[in-house]
Amino acid sequence: MKKTFLTALFLFVCLPVFAEEPSLYAPQTRSATSAQPSNLTLLNFFSEGWDQEWTHLSTPGGAPDMSLLHVQTNFLEREFRTDYYNQQNVRSNNTGHVSFLDGLIAYGLNRRIMLEVVGNNQWNSVRKGVPSTGAGSAFVGRLQLVDMPGASYAFNFRVSSPNQGVGVNQTEFTSALAGWNDLTGLGLSRVGLYYSIQEDAYSGPATKTGKNNDLAYAGALAKTWTDPHTPLAGNFTTFVELYGSSDLDGSVRYNYLNVTPAVRTVLGRDRLGHEHVLMAGADFPATNPRAFNTTYRVTYIFDF
Repeated sequence: MKKTFLTALFLFVCLPVFAEEPSLYAPQTRSATSAQPSNLTLLNFFSEGWDQEWTHLSTPGGAPDMSLLHVQTNFLEREFRTDYYNQQNVRSNNTGHVSFLDGLIAYGLNRRIMLEVVGNNQWNSVRKGVPSTGAGSAFVGRLQLVDMPGASYAFNFRVSSPNQGVGVNQTEFTSALAGWNDLTGLGLSRVGLYYSIQEDAYSGPATKTGKNNDLAYAGALAKTWTDPHTPLAGNFTTFVELYGSSDLDGSVRYNYLNVTPAVRTVLGRDRLGHEHVLMAGADFPATNPRAFNTTYRVTYIFDF
């Protein structure tokens, strides 16, 4: 069932971009002679992009393709990123709230593949007893399936280590498909549609419910309001993400759905044009039972 669903999704999002023609979502004002890298598609997956210098394709006049808070990223990056969140009133008999901080370095080797390393630390406050803390790490790889004006798709894979300090004793294996479409060509000026779906598999000592697999999904609409070079508010973007997860096995199967309103802005650029990006948002549960009350998020990105 899981494999059939993922295969169907893969075909759904990728079949429209097998051909070499630009996506129908691309702004029609784009000049045919503008200096852009070649299109990457599934048809030229093995022949195009592997020997090309990394670059992030952009479409003048269209919506910028950006990394957000929950939706899996659909393009290759060269960046340092750090995320912090504080989750309040966790649905737990003992944990009061959770603070989490991570840092990552991502490096696109060419236009087809990117590698990333992640380190994180988590602090759990408790209602009774001694607070707990622990560190974890992860390795991430990303393959660019499609990169063309108005559309981008990528396959992400990730291995996350256990964090025994906070009671996480399983290794997590994640595979995900992520996509983006620029809706400017459909009359929605500088609006981007983002979506991703991922399967998580857990290996190691079983949890109380015996869960070994779950499915996570996310979608977002993002509207960009300003010019890329506006001081402190470059490409200022408001966006709303809807994300959730469903347990695929275990004695008790939970389904969660949450909504995150957020903002994203480019604070400025250094002399080489590298961007300093800030994002902030808050997660609110949309279903019951609630896994938490509110989660506050802040993210900083430095592109290099």
